[in-house]
Amino acid sequence: MSLAIRFWTLVVNMLCLPMHVINAVGLYKVYKRVFPMFLESFSASYNQKMHDRKVELFRSLSEFIKPGGKLTILEIGCGTGANFQFYPPGCKVICTDPNPHFQKYLEKSMKENEQLTFDRFVMTSGEDMASVGDESVDVVVCTLVLCTVRDIPQTLREVHRILRPGGAFFFLEHVVADSSTWAYFFQHVLQPAWYYFGDGCKITRETWKYLEGAGFSELKLRHVEAPLVFILKPHIFFGLRGMYKRLFPFLAYNITFSYNDKMHELKRELFRNLARFTNADGTLRLLEIGCGSGANFRFYPNGCTVICTDPNPHMEPYLRMSMDVNKHLSYEEILVLSGEDLREVQDESVDVVVCTLVLCSVNNVENVLQEARRVLRN
Repeated sequence: MSLAIRFWTLVVNMLCLPMHVINAVGLYKVYKRVFPMFLESFSASYNQKMHDRKVELFRSLSEFIKPGGKLTILEIGCGTGANFQFYPPGCKVICTDPNPHFQKYLEKSMKENEQLTFDRFVMTSGEDMASVGDESVDVVVCTLVLCTVRDIPQTLREVHRILRPGGAFFFLEHVVADSSTWAYFFQHVLQPAWYYFGDGCKITRETWKYLEGAGFSELKLRHVEAPLVFILKPHIFFGLRGMYKRLFPFLAYNITFSYNDKMHELKRELFRNLARFTNADGTLRLLEIGCGSGANFRFYPNGCTVICTDPNPHMEPYLRMSMDVNKHLSYEEILVLSGEDLREVQDESVDVVVCTLVLCSVNNVENVLQEARRVLRN
């Protein structure tokens, strides 16, 4: 794998040659004006993916409130304020970031999080927080920032300095994958491009080694790991994901034909007893989660009523094509919904829920199963 990594890293470096030149002549700072705009869009999507992990990370924040006082949090590299929604009401927040162009996005996040008190925004790097007094904060927060700072030991020394005795350091950071995995391969190959689009982020940096030797006791350290699979999706970061969501239905529709040929017998076996769930009046209401382009329609029994759900609105034209081909069914509606939230479907209102090759892609499998149980009749 090491030879393949070297080769493809060289290829990516060659593709990044214009960015290397731009950086060398000092024009990369122009990107720092645009980066906050990209990060604002990225943060909304990232918080959805990381919601449960961030809740887990920050749930013990209130333990560090001084008796009779407020909780004071300093966030290093606060960016657009993506963490504010997870902080306990009434706490005081000091925001730091070396990029001054974040300030207007921060102010927007502050207005949306009126349950907090915002002390000030300090334009500074994590390595030099001289304007913050010694032992003056209860908690320091640092999420996906240590991969970008120039000097991790110095940043951690500053964290030690400004934390009061008994305070804690809350951090979230990605880790370098095991060298035998594809995640490791893509981490190293994509590093040259990610450095620029991630504003200096080094996804191959082993930040945890620095933390282990930084002198933080278990009582002072709170952390979770960021899932690598999301860190390794730079197309989400600079907006190509929306383009792919338009292209994906076309690919899914065309792959359906060959996939159904290969899976024909297995799908027939899976769906052969659907008719058993027909009501006494002869009706059968079936809801399909993540119906895609309608690959399963041909296997449903005659007269069945299908409710289609999919989070991608661009699937509809291909669904309509499948509906036209499968006239033995009736179709109730197409709902643009994720499997985790089927709020438009009433409790105990369907006879069958179908979900094929979808649970691998949802954000929360447990929520999907709870929703399936809710909408199924007894």
